[in-house]
Amino acid sequence: MKIVIVGAGQAGGWVARTLRDRSFQGEVVLLGAETLPPYERPSLSKQLLSGKENKPPFIFGDTELDAARIDFHANCIVKKINRDDRYVECANGLQFSYDRLVLATGGRARVPAIPGIDLPGVYTLRTVEDSANIFSQIAIGRRMLVIGGGWIGLEVAATARAKGMEVTVVEAGDRLCARSIPSEISEFLLQKHSAAGVSIHFNTSINSIERESNTLMANIGDARLLADIIVVGVGLIPNSELAKDAGLALDNGIVVDERGQTSDAIIYAAGDITNHPNNWIGKRVRLESWANAQNQGIAVGRVLSGEEFAYDEIPWFWSDQYDTNLQVIGIPQPECINVFRGSVHDPAFTVFQFLGDRLEAAIAINNPRDIKLAKRWMKAGKYPPVSELADTQTRLDKF
Repeated sequence: MKIVIVGAGQAGGWVARTLRDRSFQGEVVLLGAETLPPYERPSLSKQLLSGKENKPPFIFGDTELDAARIDFHANCIVKKINRDDRYVECANGLQFSYDRLVLATGGRARVPAIPGIDLPGVYTLRTVEDSANIFSQIAIGRRMLVIGGGWIGLEVAATARAKGMEVTVVEAGDRLCARSIPSEISEFLLQKHSAAGVSIHFNTSINSIERESNTLMANIGDARLLADIIVVGVGLIPNSELAKDAGLALDNGIVVDERGQTSDAIIYAAGDITNHPNNWIGKRVRLESWANAQNQGIAVGRVLSGEEFAYDEIPWFWSDQYDTNLQVIGIPQPECINVFRGSVHDPAFTVFQFLGDRLEAAIAINNPRDIKLAKRWMKAGKYPPVSELADTQTRLDKF
């Protein structure tokens, strides 16, 4: 059997690696749009952007692709899927036949329709090249404007501020990361960034961007924000055009089942691009996270290697900002009751979210152990009493 994987990011890389780890003996072709083999992206806004590392963590080492007999093609952008004759065609004219096809095309940075958004000095962050371009502009005393108060925007802001830049964040909503965390955690992050010297503007939209000499000017109403560099972090657009042109079922991403199988029985998909069933949430969902890309990639690799396997993970996410590690397990909901273990003024605390008697989510600040315990309880469907969770003198690992 010949398996072709379109997309050499985190998900595609883990599909390929898992196939070989599970002793799949057929051909594996991996097609990547970038020049690099599969790598993990979280370091783009952290270690790479700060200069602590000069290359991202690779899913395959320097010699592992060849040793694993993976036929990797860089700079190979697939433009067409021929489902009748079972081949894909790249922009450079190369064609690759397949017995099974995996789409792991991920997404691209969302760029708002702001006049001047394409000016020199305005960046998005999605690739190693993007990170290197932004890093080259970081210097003590220079000014950075970040558009978007979500995870990417805040991580870039924290990294730049730690390097001595003057940083301003503009957020169209009324709080930080409003779609993914409760208001108490948004306020905690606001206080963290404000204490570090980051200026944050809420309920603010940029009307246009202009450039004079080396200075960028973002127009907000009658005022202007001046910057040497602007970073746009307002979300991701799934790269679903290839699947759409091929006639696959779409609904906010490529529709797949718990095995990663699309509406075409010999085509699979994994990662940011998929709309998949999630038993924990009780509905279909498209997730943009390191954990989902890796774990769903592994799941599809196991299925294609011949296993009976269903992808069924509780969503998990983390972010590092300054000296703070934030982790989320589950999907926080505004209608949940929050149970605090510790205080937002403590160096470490956890918020457990309950809907009725069910633990829906947990958000931990510098408390990774609580996330591991919460995941165990959520999988078992058994939770400690709320009074015990809130009591910091109670050892949670006894439950």
